[in-house]
Amino acid sequence: MIDGDHLLIVFNSIHRVMVAEMVLKKKFDILVMPVPRAISADCGMVIRISDNDCAAIIEVLQTKGLAPFSTYRLRGERFELVGEFA
Repeated sequence: MIDGDHLLIVFNSIHRVMVAEMVLKKKFDILVMPVPRAISADCGMVIRISDNDCAAIIEVLQTKGLAPFSTYRLRGERFELVGEFA
């Protein structure tokens, strides 16, 4: 379900996840899914995106005022923090 070509976007509330989903699904192939146990998040859901769409998605999220959020990548069996956006 998650591989090296994906990033996970983690928000601080389920409301932000839902709004981001509505905005992003119009233009991008995304998947809303439960937060993996290895990543701590208050809202319980993350958005999986393609690495190829990352820059465009971050721009859209920031433009829509949906920061703060973090991005993670699966490296082997661990998740690595890639970026934090405020």
